[in-house]
Amino acid sequence: MTPEFDTEEWRKLRDAKLVEWTGDMNAIWFIRQIGDVGEVFDDIIDKDKPVTDADIARTLFVALTELPLNPFFDKYKHQLIPIIVTGINAWLDANKLEKGSANDRVFSYVLRDWYAEIIAYVIYICKGRDYMQSVSMEVRGFFTRHETLEQYRENLP
Repeated sequence: MTPEFDTEEWRKLRDAKLVEWTGDMNAIWFIRQIGDVGEVFDDIIDKDKPVTDADIARTLFVALTELPLNPFFDKYKHQLIPIIVTGINAWLDANKLEKGSANDRVFSYVLRDWYAEIIAYVIYICKGRDYMQSVSMEVRGFFTRHETLEQYRENLP
């Protein structure tokens, strides 16, 4: 059974799975860096969790200095940046769609987890297409099954 999402136990399991799925510590660091930046910005926009000055300063350092210096990102940035761009756009669209119709909210529920595509692509870079496809459903499940559609709908304004 997977531990509760985003707990210390879950993060340890996530890191172990990322080692298994990628085998590249710099790729794992990239995934964690992108995830951290995305979470802080999500919290700022959604205003559903407190964001401290330290969170903002950390995110600024990660985005402007640590991420560009990450060897994995540096080597593959021309492939990764388009996926990051579409991920940001999907997240922005998800925020708009969650204010719409019941159908829009279903699309919002799906689009908000676009980051799973970044993880899948990193696995593709590290271990190839066949391996990516062999673990794809496990990856999606691990990162997205913490909240059902019904729970998501209940938590919308």
